[in-house]
Amino acid sequence: MFYQNKWIFLFLGIFLCGMSFFVCKKTSSKNASSPHPTATGDRLRSELEYRLIQAELLLAKSDQPYLVVNLNRNELVIKLKGVVVWNQPILLVQTSAQDVEDFARYFEGEEKNLVRPLLDKFLFTALNKTPDSVLTIISDAVRAKPELMQRDVPERFQLRWSTDLILEVRTEIIGKPKEKLKSTMLEIRHAIQRPFGEAHIIVKMSPEAALTLYRLAQPGLSTLIYPPMQNQALPAKK
Repeated sequence: MFYQNKWIFLFLGIFLCGMSFFVCKKTSSKNASSPHPTATGDRLRSELEYRLIQAELLLAKSDQPYLVVNLNRNELVIKLKGVVVWNQPILLVQTSAQDVEDFARYFEGEEKNLVRPLLDKFLFTALNKTPDSVLTIISDAVRAKPELMQRDVPERFQLRWSTDLILEVRTEIIGKPKEKLKSTMLEIRHAIQRPFGEAHIIVKMSPEAALTLYRLAQPGLSTLIYPPMQNQALPAKK
């Protein structure tokens, strides 16, 4: 009886050792094949930083100014040959963190493009008054004579890189509608488009800063986006 129990315990011990070895080997194999989340995040961040450097170098070679929408530092910047000529903190209003994430994903798209040309802009309301000092600064940047530039100080306008990718700027002044019919049509289009997918963020700034941005933001203006770093693991969205 003693010897029989002895053999039973011996086989049981061998069986348990074998199972332990199998589980440990499977776990090690699984860990080796699945990258650590931190390592994946570091790799994505490094890839993004490299792409941003390449995009900045390419834009800096041009003689034209370009806009930088930095959602990582919450800042809007106008650069010329890589040098900052204007910058403004992004003060978000009526905009959630999800809206910002959507804007970054829509901007990059499935192709992960960091640079897009500005499609168009639209001025909803404005005042017919512009200080000459501001016009001088703007005219120097865009190389246009101040007397040939419009003198509307914007209350509200939109920059659009596509029909569903919009940055809206608002100020505290009270202006008058510029094109009532077109404004109404745009509002209706946004209301229809929003449930089907639209990236729309709203920022608030001073009238002087808004005026500078509006005058510099001509259709075709190259725009570089710095996405929020924490969003890089998220899938692209059209």
